[in-house]
Amino acid sequence: MTAAQDFRFAMRQMARRPAFVATAVTVLAIGIGSVTSVFAVLYQTLLKPLPYPNAHQLFSIHNAFPKSQVAMAGVSGFDYAEIRKHTDVFSQSGIYYYDDLNLTGIGTAQHVDVVNASASMFEVFGLKPQMGRVFTTAEDTKGADGTALLSDTLWRGTFGADPHILGRVIHLDGTPYTVVGVMPRSFQFPSDETQLWIPVAMRPGEFTIEGGRMEKWLHMVARLAPGVSAERASAALNSITDDLGARYPAFYTSNDGWHFTSQPLADELTEHIRRWLYLAFGAVGAVMLIACINVSGLLLIRGTARQSEISVRLAVGASRLRIVRQLLTETALLAFAGCLLGVFIAMAAIRVINLYGPLRQLTPVWSWALLFAPLMALLGTWLAGLVPAFGAIRLRASGTRWRELVVAGQIALALTLLFTALQLNRSFLNLTHQPPGFQAQRVWTGAVGLPSQRYKAPQSWNTNFFTPLIDELAALPGVQLASAGNVPFNPSGIWTEALNLPGHQKQNPPPEAQIGLPFPGYFEALQIPLVRGRTFTKQDHDGAPPVAIIDEELARRYFPDEDPLGKLIGSGGGDRPASIIGVVGSVQNADLGGPREPQVYYPALQERTESTYLVLRLKTDIDPTAAVRKIIAKLDPGAALFDVHLMEERLAHSLALRRFIAVLLNVLAIIGLLLAVIGLYGSLAHLVELRQREIGIRAALGAGRPQIAGLIFRRCAVVIGLGIAAGAFGAVFASRELEHQLFGVNSTDPIVWLAVLTVMVVIGTASAYLPAARAVRIDPAVALRHE
Repeated sequence: MTAAQDFRFAMRQMARRPAFVATAVTVLAIGIGSVTSVFAVLYQTLLKPLPYPNAHQLFSIHNAFPKSQVAMAGVSGFDYAEIRKHTDVFSQSGIYYYDDLNLTGIGTAQHVDVVNASASMFEVFGLKPQMGRVFTTAEDTKGADGTALLSDTLWRGTFGADPHILGRVIHLDGTPYTVVGVMPRSFQFPSDETQLWIPVAMRPGEFTIEGGRMEKWLHMVARLAPGVSAERASAALNSITDDLGARYPAFYTSNDGWHFTSQPLADELTEHIRRWLYLAFGAVGAVMLIACINVSGLLLIRGTARQSEISVRLAVGASRLRIVRQLLTETALLAFAGCLLGVFIAMAAIRVINLYGPLRQLTPVWSWALLFAPLMALLGTWLAGLVPAFGAIRLRASGTRWRELVVAGQIALALTLLFTALQLNRSFLNLTHQPPGFQAQRVWTGAVGLPSQRYKAPQSWNTNFFTPLIDELAALPGVQLASAGNVPFNPSGIWTEALNLPGHQKQNPPPEAQIGLPFPGYFEALQIPLVRGRTFTKQDHDGAPPVAIIDEELARRYFPDEDPLGKLIGSGGGDRPASIIGVVGSVQNADLGGPREPQVYYPALQERTESTYLVLRLKTDIDPTAAVRKIIAKLDPGAALFDVHLMEERLAHSLALRRFIAVLLNVLAIIGLLLAVIGLYGSLAHLVELRQREIGIRAALGAGRPQIAGLIFRRCAVVIGLGIAAGAFGAVFASRELEHQLFGVNSTDPIVWLAVLTVMVVIGTASAYLPAARAVRIDPAVALRHE
């Protein structure tokens, strides 16, 4: 027989059992569709190579401070100058940093996400603009005329894809920049939010001034020289670490664990989502395995009915390998039919993920990643078909015990999925009930930045713009309190600086704290509790004695046995320490489940504040955005309002990825349980069919309905018990792998285990009920006469 004959014979077999075929194809389609949709997202987000030549050679370089509150930092200009000398290891290197500027002269002022980049950075990526050119080294120098590169999105959106854009002068914060190029759509570095690039334009001396060596706020990206491995690059950075530590021990103190480190650029860009997406892929992989096991169980049952056919074929000379090939052909037809349906399921799932998921990078509904589905169909053929095929020719046991083990495997995987989903649910609920340290309800926030060219004096931002702005905002209808400051959970984060604590013994590493620059009324607007002392007032302005407010965590950590009020504190190398006038409650600034870090607040009226977040506590559920924009435009037409969100939205956004993964695993756990129920029900129903004569005899000898039903329920209990025992090991393993991503939950959580065991008992009872009911209705006379 040829492959074509195998195919035709398999088609005839499938036509005779449409219900069996429909069940098997649907189960496989669910498994293949689930795993394909998540793989498409995984590929688009993590596995797809960066759109640059030899992207695997691109690395990001950092300063690592293992003993510091900020474990990882960027580089200083001096660091960059030292590392880029080693062209035998890093053939090209560049630096950049993020900026927020106002684009004016094209109507209403518009906020743009800007990246200040060195001219060499574009050489690192090896991409050319779709129009024009990139910066020259001469243009990337302090004092040079401003030049700008537009993103494809900004060029098409704001400038209407103007073909004559090159040479046009635009104004960013009032400074003129000449557009010299438009980057291709594929270039979205460092993120897809980047709209425009301008030169870093550092003074050449800033690379070597000793005082700037600790200003590690620049991001550095480098390309490995041809033939250089990641291990050699790491060794070179260790050598540079040792050299700088020996030459400049005051700035590079390797005894506290400081060192240079690197990681592939692709890994850095996806670091915050990688573990979560791999978890999701592992979960859909479990669903795929459950589906294959389910179909394998169905084929085992089907094989029992075909024993006589297979015996005849063996008797007339067919080889066992020939029969195995025929049975695998039939399984392959089921798998590839499931693949076709699974692709449509995957496409629908991708649409839902794009619509409701938290990932900014959307997955194409139709992409070559969907070719992953045929690979899953091939895998499904082997996973679902091998055991039944060899069992059918008696090369391996194919009796009831083996089918029960197959079902127990399904239950074990479903239990692991359910346990993991419930843990994530519990963790998510714990996080939502974790107090952030402030009251987020009815708090409106929005960022505003000012063109620096129009505010020359150190405090003119405050006196000419922010103070009158806050006063006018406070008078808006529906506004209870108005203030400003760098609010928690903003996308730019809260920066950290080393502290100077006069009168305290110096520490290595030095104490650190997050820095806040609030205006008067900030603590009241966010309802951050005042523990002792006072908060800032308008009297804490420039020229008044410098003051500061610390949070409870800083007081506990650095003033454990003393009253901090009246003590001095400084940070950031300032030569005028401030007097502590108050202690407020600690707040979470970025991670609800993370440890609370020390924080110190300095009054914005005593600092240079050219950008901040407005904070309005509202009396009712109103949207003041339009009114705020109108007031800002009146005070300064060059200022732009952006990143407008309620504080509740910011909190929700910080948990969006966790919520999405929890919901996804809930769906997958439900699918896994349903497939396990189908498998268990099918096994028990087949058991009743096989033992029909035995049940008839028992009934004829006087066995009552409870005894007959007990046969089925006991068999179900054995299978469920085996599944729970195996699944418990999987659940504990999964929990340990997730322990760093869970909050307030562990592998021995009694509530989770009680819920899991309850569900297992319920699905076992539900699966056994119909087969048991059928068993007790068997008529002994009919059963014996049939035999």
